Amino acid sequence: MLGGMRKLASLMAVGLASAGVLMMAGCSSPREVTKRPSGYGSLPSRPDTYSAALATPAAAPPAAARGQTQTHLVTAQIAPRRSPSVLLADVRLREDFLSPSARGRRASTAMRPRYITIHSTQNWSSGADPWRHSLALKRGTLGRLSWHFTVDDKVAVQHLPTTITGNHADYDGPGNRNSIGIEMCEHPGNSRAATVERTAKLAAYLMHKYNIPLDHVVPHYHWPRRGRNPPNKNCPHFLLDNGRPGPKWRAFLVKVKFYHDSISSGSENRWASREAGVGESGA
Repeated sequence: MLGGMRKLASLMAVGLASAGVLMMAGCSSPREVTKRPSGYGSLPSRPDTYSAALATPAAAPPAAARGQTQTHLVTAQIAPRRSPSVLLADVRLREDFLSPSARGRRASTAMRPRYITIHSTQNWSSGADPWRHSLALKRGTLGRLSWHFTVDDKVAVQHLPTTITGNHADYDGPGNRNSIGIEMCEHPGNSRAATVERTAKLAAYLMHKYNIPLDHVVPHYHWPRRGRNPPNKNCPHFLLDNGRPGPKWRAFLVKVKFYHDSISSGSENRWASREAGVGESGA
């Protein structure tokens, strides 16, 4: 089995090189990357754009010991009103769907999204932006891996319809069966703060579109991977504290809540659901 995994990692490296991506460790990848470039900073543990009160974490209940994400939030600053389409325009969403015959989409099945899973690519190669990841997925050089969106400081690219499953969280577990996967880029020159902000906006829009509660916006860490040690992955690593959800993750959720409140609070039925939005057909 170990030999097979090494062979898979080798094939991925070769395939990504042909797709113009020099290294693709990827949050969803079977291979971990432990070496980080010097000066690799971390997101401030509290939002730098909005005032927010964050509760002190309570003692972790038994579920936390099993890797389940616990959320302790207090209200954030009231968000200005806007329509969902205006928020989505801020995301700068572009569609670049995998074909139904693409390797990462062949096993996809119909899905009613109940969760949003946040990842980081762990790919620090030059030029490893959403378009390069999309190319790698379309060429099938990442094997069966697939997710719905890749985000950087400039754009969010959609690879799969949000109504079919991807292969990004926990193999055949509930994370893959029930969640939309969003990968955040980490290539040189990319602004992490702007990437996180764009990801928060996209997550807020998806919450509104599919009526997903805030506590169902989770890090990849939330989904245990059967047969892996440790089972819960340190991902997205720059939004976790010592490899687990903590103040940084709660600060991210405050951002998501801020944007969600701007389009949803007291207005669930105000904005027409018929607005153009995230692509679902992907044909």
